Amino acid sequence: MVVFTHITVNTFAQQAFDYLRDSLVNVLTMSTVVQVVDYEYKDGTSLWGTYLEGGKNLSLNSQYDGGVEYLILAAAHDTRRLDIDLKVYEGRGTSGTVVGRDLELDATPLVRFTPRSSGWYCFELINATNSPAFVSLVVLKYRRNANFTFNTLLEALENTLVLAEGIAEILPPGAVIPPNEWSLFGGNVNQGSSTGYYNTRMPRGAYILAGAGENSVNDLDVEIIEQRAYDNQDGKVISRNSGTRYPFDYGIFVPDASKYHRLRVINKSSTRSSAFMFGFLILAVKE
Repeated sequence: MVVFTHITVNTFAQQAFDYLRDSLVNVLTMSTVVQVVDYEYKDGTSLWGTYLEGGKNLSLNSQYDGGVEYLILAAAHDTRRLDIDLKVYEGRGTSGTVVGRDLELDATPLVRFTPRSSGWYCFELINATNSPAFVSLVVLKYRRNANFTFNTLLEALENTLVLAEGIAEILPPGAVIPPNEWSLFGGNVNQGSSTGYYNTRMPRGAYILAGAGENSVNDLDVEIIEQRAYDNQDGKVISRNSGTRYPFDYGIFVPDASKYHRLRVINKSSTRSSAFMFGFLILAVKE
């Protein structure tokens, strides 16, 4: 197995995007193996990707509907040599009651759970090996006769990865995919709404957040907000973006390591009422 500490710009084209695509293929294949006829993607952000160092974990808080069954599926780029675990907690953070877990010795954990009441829950990815891994995760929600299709999802993912690869090729040699951060995120986004996450603290440096969607997207914006406080999604926009009305966008920003930040990919306009879109985070210059 190839052992890598950081994935630099020099290996983006040869390794990093190949590893990421492998993890995406693995988790989406899992989605077709489980019974998905009555499942759809969770509202808002429903797919995640990360470069997780050995022994590290990464969690995320999100709201779930009570009485509805959810499936959380994850898969690493290498399903033979890695061990990836998954836990789901009640409430925010990883100190609440565990309501679902998969701690099997494999790289493809699956958790099925039904919240007792609507509210906040937290999922945690754990790399239980000493080797780093690319891991992708999908959240599915039960709905009878749901419209479950991969076509537009795959289209949006490919458009995002092609954009990120193009940006990576012109970055300086010190650029990396930031370890132990959500590097890829997105989902099905209503027109006028956004996908993303908040309460993230990043080491100081120059970052690029690239965003793209399926072909039905007419106008997409990327936005990075320096939050006023923890759990406060409002604040000061600190990204310097391309300022164009295109179906893709990018933002360049230098975060304050002591502040919390919100990363957004916005569906300003799309041919359909909703569209799949994703963001991809790159650390362009470390400080």
